Amino acid sequence: GQPARRAHAERLAGLTPREIEVLRLIAAGHTAKGAARQLEIAPKTADNHIQSLYSKIGVTTRAAAALYALERGLVQQG
Repeated sequence: GQPARRAHAERLAGLTPREIEVLRLIAAGHTAKGAARQLEIAPKTADNHIQSLYSKIGVTTRAAAALYALERGLVQQG
């Protein structure tokens, strides 16, 4: 389902599905370059997604973004 996915994204500060994918990857420890490689996008595109999602969730660091993702169940603690 699309509707469930869209509703889930709305609960996540308006993040797009792609921003959520990038957030999951960087929260799991990937660099912007690593996330780009994983998603088969340009590193600059990944960086743009990172800057956009940081702005939307109100953080300025990777650690704060990872905490945001962890608190919302986007990544597993490990």
